[in-house]
Amino acid sequence: MDKEEALASLKSPDRPAEHPQARRSGQAHGSRGRLLRFGGGVILLALIAALLWIFIPDGSSPSGAPPKVRLLRLSGTSATTTNRAVLSAAGYVVARRETTVSSRITGMIRAVYVQEGMAVRHGQILARLAARTTRANVLLARRQLRADQALVESAQTQLALDRKTWVRIRTIFRQGLESRSALDAAQAAVALDQAGLLHDQAEVAAARSELALAEIILGHTVIRAPFTGIVTAKYAHRGEMISPAAVGGFTKTGICELVDMQSLEMDVDVNESFIDRVHEGEPARVVLNAYPDWNIPAHVISVVPTANKNKGTVKVRVAFQHLDPRILPEMAGEVYFYSKTVPPLAPSGPVALPRHAVFNAASQPFVFLDEGGHAVRARIQVLPHKGSQQIFVTGLPGGARVIISWSSRIHDGERVNVRHRPA
Repeated sequence: MDKEEALASLKSPDRPAEHPQARRSGQAHGSRGRLLRFGGGVILLALIAALLWIFIPDGSSPSGAPPKVRLLRLSGTSATTTNRAVLSAAGYVVARRETTVSSRITGMIRAVYVQEGMAVRHGQILARLAARTTRANVLLARRQLRADQALVESAQTQLALDRKTWVRIRTIFRQGLESRSALDAAQAAVALDQAGLLHDQAEVAAARSELALAEIILGHTVIRAPFTGIVTAKYAHRGEMISPAAVGGFTKTGICELVDMQSLEMDVDVNESFIDRVHEGEPARVVLNAYPDWNIPAHVISVVPTANKNKGTVKVRVAFQHLDPRILPEMAGEVYFYSKTVPPLAPSGPVALPRHAVFNAASQPFVFLDEGGHAVRARIQVLPHKGSQQIFVTGLPGGARVIISWSSRIHDGERVNVRHRPA
């Protein structure tokens, strides 16, 4: 290579070619790093999802099977072995306060303001009837009252005049200047005016009563809710005629069906052979067919003191401890009666539980107990403790079976499957 070629090679902007083996080694090293970062992210997301699935109890198992749980049994007598149901019976949810809202007068419906499922308040307007005739009657009664009041004023004026005439004639009669017949006529005129005044005053009182009656009838054209409740059925529409009583007594003539949802309870038919096991005030549990995994606390209101000779049963009224919007009239269910003679379980002392078994520890702490194969939420009190793995709590009954781990999320009332014998 001569001198000019050497200088030209030094001035060239092109770099020398990279070795193929080195290039492949760098690419493989970058791909491996990206794969490691991607795999770590996937593992982290899977771990977070698993922790949320295990420790958040507000759902159910995706397969539909009851979640498997482990229990911690506290010292004392277990409620599941002492307080067993003594009897079960089927029944229906009924409302003790329901009515068909109708009108008190016959008339044509001008407007209806409710629909099925609507919540109404006591005194709320449900419908209106045509009120042209009733308003005319009210106007007529008011005018009649004013006319009668005018007659009373006229009678009072005439009475005052006749009294003056009678006094003057009496004075002249005493002086011997007037006859006895003139005095008697003046006295009779006063008595007649007094009777007429009483008659006119009675007419005024009657007119006032007629006006009040007309106003009451006018008020009946506005149909109001007799109590607070839910409209479950609507029977009337605009333009229809409505009457207080149906012809024959079998046709619905009301505006709507109104149910007080706060008066819901269970009516249960108990076989008369076992009625001695049910007593007023005893605890019970209701399981509705619509929610087979929901145990609803209840108690016996009363045993109706009569039997059905056709079915051989006695009716028992059962009240719900707390009403829920899911409980609807006419729902069918099973009621389990418990004996009140079982002594209440004494509360246990402080108990150490795993931190993950206590929920809402900072605000309203609670745990889940196993009662008859169902998870039941129980309020507790958390004691101050600096440990990181355990929490000391109080307020649990002796013999309680605390759920400390689970295979899938659980919620109150859900059926559970005990994985191992309780500790």
